Amino acid sequence: MRIIVFEDSAAHSFEPLTLTRGVFDLRLGLFSLADRVKHYMQVEQVDFLARSHIAEHVRARRRVKANEPEAIDDETVFVNGLLVFNSELRSIVQKIRPETIVTRQGRIVLARFSEARAREVASLLTNAPGVEALKKIREKALEEAEYEGDALLSSPWEIVERNSLQIIEDYEAMPRLRLRIPPEATLIGRRRNVYVGRDTEIDPCVTLDSVKGPIYIGEGCEIRAGSFIEGPAYIGPGTIINPSSIIRGGSNIGPDCNIGGEVEATVIHGRVDKQYSGFLGHAYVGEWVELGPLFANSGNRLGSWTPGFGGIIADHVKAFAGTMVYAGRSIGVASQISGYVCENVPSFVFYSKTSGQPVCEIDVEEVLKTARRAAALREEEFTPADEQLLRRVFELTRFEREALKPCGPSLDP
Repeated sequence: MRIIVFEDSAAHSFEPLTLTRGVFDLRLGLFSLADRVKHYMQVEQVDFLARSHIAEHVRARRRVKANEPEAIDDETVFVNGLLVFNSELRSIVQKIRPETIVTRQGRIVLARFSEARAREVASLLTNAPGVEALKKIREKALEEAEYEGDALLSSPWEIVERNSLQIIEDYEAMPRLRLRIPPEATLIGRRRNVYVGRDTEIDPCVTLDSVKGPIYIGEGCEIRAGSFIEGPAYIGPGTIINPSSIIRGGSNIGPDCNIGGEVEATVIHGRVDKQYSGFLGHAYVGEWVELGPLFANSGNRLGSWTPGFGGIIADHVKAFAGTMVYAGRSIGVASQISGYVCENVPSFVFYSKTSGQPVCEIDVEEVLKTARRAAALREEEFTPADEQLLRRVFELTRFEREALKPCGPSLDP
């Protein structure tokens, strides 16, 4: 039996994050959404159906099949890429018969089809389809069931809102973890709620507070003196937490990041440089992002102390020193921002309205040059697939910048 994870039209609701990745690559808890399917279904590989502009990048990065219906040679289970997969959903997959779809509020959650019909269904599920595809797939199904659970995501805010509880659930569901807590660290709470991976260095005067939830620190991390980490929290492999940093509950920091200042209830996808003082809260940050000294965003609803959605910062964004972003704002792919940001920022622009400068378009060649340099500094390869994806996203988002003039040469913060 094959398992294929697909995108539906809700993928567009997660832009600009999903301009450069499939929805199934978004992080929640200890896993990406796709890796969660592999974990619970106990399989080494799943394939994908995605929007056409990212399919080749998915193939190259994950070394899987993407948008290849003709390659289906067995009974196939289709899983919505925005499904927070768990043991309950695994049971549903095992119970439903071929030619069955499971839906919720006009969206396909799961489907199971025999080989011949699976190829037809896969063609319909390519390129993040909407309700029209559902109608055609219904015609091919012999049975339909309604999903009553709440595991199907529809907005980025849900990821930030659910992340704390998901870290707790994922940690508790894992096999017994071997503890490696150095005696120099101060532990508050239950010792079994803290896991430290191999080759991770924890300096003296670091405080690990697991009273409200577990703390998972991956392999090869550096946790420097004076830092405070509050659970539930996940820190991915190779990440550096700089001296005197504050990582509050609900934080999910992906691999190879350099983090300083204060982070609260935020998902940081990976390879993010925020090594200076400042505040980042209740937000989702992509990859290859650089946030300068004293960067801050608002994680509260306007006029309230209630936590709200701090916003989205897409891949390759650069924020200059002292940048302040209002709550709920989205910063597009590869944009450079400065000053007060109180509106959504398109992709590939320089934004510094506080200083009186007009918003202008950044040339894609300048973006590629910066991306190559950032990858080289981390001793990683900036692949032809990476370059092609950024060029495609530049063209896809051109309409956002139609009224703007080109900038001069871009500057790094």
